[in-house]
Amino acid sequence: MSPDCPNPALPATLPADAPSPEQEAGAVPARRPSEAQQRHDRLMREIEQLRERLQQWQQCESRYHERVARELQPELKRWCERLRELALRLEEALHLDPPPGKPIGRTARLQAHRWMLSLAAAVLAERPDDAEMLALRARHQDEESAEPDEDGDEEAAIPAEDPDDGLEPWEREAARRRAQAEASRQAAKQGRKAQAERERRERHGGRTASAGAASLREVYRRLASRLHPDREPDEAERARKTALMQQANQAYAAGDLLALLELQRLHLPEPVAAPVVAAAAAGGDEEARLRDLIALLGAQRERLQTELDEMVRRFAVLRPDLPARADTITPQLIETLLGTEIRELRARVTALDRDLGYCRDRSMIGAWLRAFG
Repeated sequence: MSPDCPNPALPATLPADAPSPEQEAGAVPARRPSEAQQRHDRLMREIEQLRERLQQWQQCESRYHERVARELQPELKRWCERLRELALRLEEALHLDPPPGKPIGRTARLQAHRWMLSLAAAVLAERPDDAEMLALRARHQDEESAEPDEDGDEEAAIPAEDPDDGLEPWEREAARRRAQAEASRQAAKQGRKAQAERERRERHGGRTASAGAASLREVYRRLASRLHPDREPDEAERARKTALMQQANQAYAAGDLLALLELQRLHLPEPVAAPVVAAAAAGGDEEARLRDLIALLGAQRERLQTELDEMVRRFAVLRPDLPARADTITPQLIETLLGTEIRELRARVTALDRDLGYCRDRSMIGAWLRAFG
């Protein structure tokens, strides 16, 4: 058979204006969603995405505080205990009971003295009421200005983990804690302003809120008429509807329209307050109800976004090392920074244990202190 000849076993192509089999069967062609319906669907998707993100942040917050209590706080406690012991042993060797052997040079003494004060400051950043560190600082904070450095070298070598910025780890940590306290004050101030702004919007949003409440109430009533357990003779089905009705009551009390619509989608054999396309097509009151529904969904989206922003703001207070742009802060970044902080703190504790090994040995502390010069 020639390729140009049609195969008689195959049906010929229908002309462009011929009715389709579905149309011949009397099926109604699909109606294109209205602009309001498209906006409604878009809001539903945005709300669902916000709820997923908020759930991720809530899980992150729970894991964060659990890990802080389980790993970070014990390391901070060990770190402070070693800082205190090292500061007290330096005071003893420098001012109370000098070690035997060759005297400690003036430069080395001054550098060790400065380190001792930085250790005390780091402890006080964590424990402001530490009596021993307060007393040590009061005894020696004026001595540094009274003892000029004979070599004029203000940047002499002090045992440090990161010499790039010229600060001791304890000084960096103390500065970080001060910055954290300042960030906490600023965040509290911003939180009060945000709360005042939310209250102002709530006071002036009466018409939209009342319209949205009417839509919420309508969905809830229709849902309750299908789920009410008292109308169910079967015991198992009554128990199921009782649990679903409790969820519906909680969602209605919280003003959570999306949760009510999700209950309807998952647990009812046919939709209750929808499809919204049909409502929009009917015009009149149905169109007005659709607008009210969109207004309520918009308010719910704004509420979820505010809650999400507040969650990120709380983490910004806890961690001043977060980037300035809030849209770059993620739960994964928070957990990574916490893990890095824990590892660095453990490394500092190990370094302090090494230094304390020299300080506890009277035969070695003199040579160790002379190395400061």
